[in-house]
Amino acid sequence: MYTIMPRLARELLREELLRLQRERWLLLRRMNREDELAVGSVSWVHRRCGNPRCSCSDGEGHRQVTFLFKDSAGNRRCKLVRRGDEARMLAAGDRYRQFRSDMIRLRAIESRQHAILVALMERRALKYE
Repeated sequence: MYTIMPRLARELLREELLRLQRERWLLLRRMNREDELAVGSVSWVHRRCGNPRCSCSDGEGHRQVTFLFKDSAGNRRCKLVRRGDEARMLAAGDRYRQFRSDMIRLRAIESRQHAILVALMERRALKYE
């Protein structure tokens, strides 16, 4: 004797699988671009300017320099970003954050696709007794 999965449940799983495939394809297409990525975190460093009458003397300081912070073999490294490269590095840093976010979403999609395929396999399996 064998059981057959209800047609509606099977169709819903297949529709979700197709939706996930489309989303995965769009993610891979975006991730495959040739845009530069600043691997690490690009951020501004705030410093006090040294003027005792400036408002920054009591606060955290002015936004003065940009650094690229990166872990290398467990050690934190920082590189000073030249003024002329700030805009390019900040944009590359944003793209890197998006790329990492896309990687996390891609893993979630692949995990869900695997679960759906296993469910389809189990429901299609012949139950022979």
